[in-house]
Amino acid sequence: MVCYNFVMLSEQEKQTIVSLADRYGVRKILLFGSSAALEREGRDIDLAVDGIRAGDFFRFYGDLLFGLKRSVDLIDLSSDSKFNDLIRQEGLPIYEGI
Repeated sequence: MVCYNFVMLSEQEKQTIVSLADRYGVRKILLFGSSAALEREGRDIDLAVDGIRAGDFFRFYGDLLFGLKRSVDLIDLSSDSKFNDLIRQEGLPIYEGI
């Protein structure tokens, strides 16, 4: 597991994301949108996930919502789209599984 320094999240939020990513066998998580803007604090957390089983996506999302105690937008990067390509290019990697 590789965990990056991501400034806009509290230490507890970081630990929650990493713990859940490990539990669900996630390959990679990117922080994007207002959450990734270092000059301002976002009200929600915008995350994109790669390498999660389709059947686990909504369980993972629910666990994030429960564990983080604030609004979370979660994007599944398994499909090809221009939006997903933009997230892959500009998102900040915050977790990479082994």
